[in-house]
Amino acid sequence: MKKLFIGLFILWSIGNLNAQNHSNQNERITQFFYRDSIISMQHWLNSNKTIDSIKTYYKTGELDESFYLFKNKFQGTCYKHNKKGELVTTWIFDKGKLKTRTDHILEFTKKNEEKIIKFHTDLIAINLALKNTPNKTSLIAKRARIRTHLSNHTLAINDYLHLIKVLHKLSKKKNTPPPANLLANVYSTLATNYEALEMDNYVINYKFKAMAADPENTRLIYNFSSFLYMIKSYELALYYANQVIAIKPEHSFANRLLAAIYTEYEDYDKALNHINIAFKNEDSLLKNGYGTEEQDIRTQRGYILHKLGTSNAGITDLKEALRLNEDNSFAYRNLGVVYYDLELYNLACTNLQQAKTLGYEKTHDRYDLQDYLEYSCNYTQNEILARTTHKSPNRENKPSIYPNPTNDIVNIKNLAFQDYDFRVFDFTGKLVKEGNSKVPINISHLPTGAYILKVTSNNLNETFRILKE
Repeated sequence: MKKLFIGLFILWSIGNLNAQNHSNQNERITQFFYRDSIISMQHWLNSNKTIDSIKTYYKTGELDESFYLFKNKFQGTCYKHNKKGELVTTWIFDKGKLKTRTDHILEFTKKNEEKIIKFHTDLIAINLALKNTPNKTSLIAKRARIRTHLSNHTLAINDYLHLIKVLHKLSKKKNTPPPANLLANVYSTLATNYEALEMDNYVINYKFKAMAADPENTRLIYNFSSFLYMIKSYELALYYANQVIAIKPEHSFANRLLAAIYTEYEDYDKALNHINIAFKNEDSLLKNGYGTEEQDIRTQRGYILHKLGTSNAGITDLKEALRLNEDNSFAYRNLGVVYYDLELYNLACTNLQQAKTLGYEKTHDRYDLQDYLEYSCNYTQNEILARTTHKSPNRENKPSIYPNPTNDIVNIKNLAFQDYDFRVFDFTGKLVKEGNSKVPINISHLPTGAYILKVTSNNLNETFRILKE
């Protein structure tokens, strides 16, 4: 990683405003977390319950951004640091208006050096232009995209939220809806910034809004279903992946995704059908993918073939996946499980250990290695005979809600209790409905969007995601 120490100044007056302090005992903190429980974002709230500072953090725990606000507008001197604690960028705001941006360090690689320098050059010009035309949508959108690429997530989020307000205001003034593709792209890229901070409820809400704005856009539907799969909302992921297939039956990425979902459901016949369709378009997967995905078609098909009784063919696929990407932790995991099922414990142990070393658990937010490792690497004859079978829970019998998405009512099935208290929260965590119910829960009065349903009976509770169309 190269660093360029420079001073890029926006050419207007510099203010020297102090950051807000946090000594008031009446202040509160709202915190968001990465999936491994490290803080991703903090909102410091004053006695009026409005935000007076925002801090974001890297996944490794180091401080990233620090922003200060007064009456919901950025105020004073704000900062961005890198993981080493070095000051990368300083911003100075006055009542929400950017007065100066100083980039102390530009960080880039040989591959993106030219792009990063251009981003910063363009940013200077855009900030100058926005001083005179603060609501010009094309400039706001371009700045938001650049800020997203530079991982200035707090400012990018602010730009996109402002852009949405401007688009709706212009729409109301002209009495015509905003362009569907533009509004959808704004929602989608806003979700990308929240995704970087692993604020899943926000991501779901804005990806859902993106689809609603442009409902025939299969890219948006696929991206939403892929995200739902990643956070293990398999029923919703299945619903939206099938929507993609309904529009484009040969969609290679959606078929690969459906194969992964049906593998989770242990419906290997359906999984094989979809992975074979994906194989017909392997060139498309390679051309339009990143080339580094660990759940590639061979990693998936190898495991599926094994589960359907053709283990040798499955092993061949998995070894080819590892030849193509020797750091594929998911392929090592699948190969280890295959050898485990075949009672080849030394081979299972070797491959499972390699999956762990390569970070399979953190990369994929999965923790299904430990039992396999214990039995494969430290087994005795008695443990082999007594080994447990490793099967996913029967998802058909798990508590779930339907219909989902819904327009009005929500039913719950397979609860361990019948009479329960319920609370419905919007994507920000605000309570929007509560009560006691034995009958369907009516949410017809709520706006379109993503919600969290929590039901409780004595010491038992369940939590569900609801999408309100």
